[in-house]
Amino acid sequence: MTSAGLLLALAVAGCGEDATGPTEEGGWKQYSAGDYILEWQFEDSLSTLRIRLTAPTTGWVAVGFDPVSAMDEADLLIGYVAGGSAQLRDDYGTGQVTHASDVSLGGTDDVETISGSESAGETVVEFRVPLDSGDDYDKVYTEGTTYDVIFAYGQDGADDFTSVHSWAETASLEL
Repeated sequence: MTSAGLLLALAVAGCGEDATGPTEEGGWKQYSAGDYILEWQFEDSLSTLRIRLTAPTTGWVAVGFDPVSAMDEADLLIGYVAGGSAQLRDDYGTGQVTHASDVSLGGTDDVETISGSESAGETVVEFRVPLDSGDDYDKVYTEGTTYDVIFAYGQDGADDFTSVHSWAETASLEL
C-alpha cells in the first residue's frame, strides 16, 4: 500500500467492473468486488460504524474512505490476523501512495477490534469506528452519504501494516 503500485492497480482495476452491491442482509449492507467483501452497518446506539472485511489472502486487508486522490487524505483501516489474533490500525493517507498511523501523526487510533480469523486462505476482520471521533485524521461517517472507497489486500503472509498491496479497487458507495 505504500508504493506507486497502488496508482497503477487502481487505474488498471477500473472501478467496480466485477463488483456487486451494496446489498443488505440481516442489517448489514454489503459490497463485493471479486472475492473481496466489505460489509457494514450503522450502530446508532453506540454511535459507531461496524465493518467486516473478507479477502482471499492470509495477509492484511484494508478499506479506505474519502480520499482526495488515490490514498491522499483517506481514512484507512488496516487489519491482519497473526497467531489467531486480529491486529488493526487506524491510518491516514499522507500522499497519493503513502500512509501513516493516526498516532504517529498526532491523532488517535480509533478502531475497536471485534474479531479476526484466517481459514482456507481467507482473512476476515471485524471492527468498529466512531461515527465522529473528533480526530483530524478520521472521517465523519453519515448514513446515506456517498463516499469514495478504496479496497485492498496484501500478499499471503503479509502480516503487517506497511507492505504493498497485491490487489486494489475503488468505488463510490452510499453508506
